[in-house]
Amino acid sequence: MKKLVILFCVFLLSLPLFADQKNIVYNQAFDFSTIVNLDISLTYENLQISRIYGNEIVVEIGSNNIKKIPQVSEQDESLQIISKEQKTSRGNKCNVYVYIPQDFDAKSIELHNVSGNISADILQTQNAVHINNVSGRTDIAACQTEFFTASSLSGNITLQKISVDFFDFSSTSGNIFVELEAAPLASSKIKNGSGKSQLYYPKESNFELSAFTVSGSIKTPDSSPDKKTAGTNYQSIIGTGGPQLSINSLSGKIEFTAY
Repeated sequence: MKKLVILFCVFLLSLPLFADQKNIVYNQAFDFSTIVNLDISLTYENLQISRIYGNEIVVEIGSNNIKKIPQVSEQDESLQIISKEQKTSRGNKCNVYVYIPQDFDAKSIELHNVSGNISADILQTQNAVHINNVSGRTDIAACQTEFFTASSLSGNITLQKISVDFFDFSSTSGNIFVELEAAPLASSKIKNGSGKSQLYYPKESNFELSAFTVSGSIKTPDSSPDKKTAGTNYQSIIGTGGPQLSINSLSGKIEFTAY
């Protein structure tokens, strides 16, 4: 009898190891040939977008409350994922997973969130990518489009391998990290309040760089690690010059580095 009790206890302890950690309660595939736009608006849910091989867009939702999961629909050539909740629900946990085929090239992608995180492997569109995340974290591993906007109130924004014609990134108090894979083709800007703004760009880039802060500090590529200039502006012609790229802040630090 004692051995049976021990075996039963071991079995109970082992259950979490084999349980589905995502707790998927929704799974649906959509033919991507009929979809040209991706529109996702969430409240507290976390969003993860990944590239896959295949000819279908797959949406999975993991949640501990199936009644509270976002509504998924295909309307007017757009795949829409809209949160049912207008505010954060206590105790509810929800993760939205969107798997996009490698060949999917949307016209536009719009991602909105209030407190949940947004992450994506590669965002690629013909026209535009718009991201607004109030307090959640935004992490984009790569983006190729014509116009790219990303904004937050207090959430940190991390944008890597960015190759776009022009961009507009802003935050009130969150940090902004931008890694350009190529210089923009038209005037672009980064605007921040008290958060830190970091820009990395290729050494062979051609553009005009300007930075201004009211009470923050500016660290230039040619300055020593401890050299700071507060409450000033900085201008420089990168390469042979070109479009204007401006970085402005109120009290946040500004750093830019060529790689």
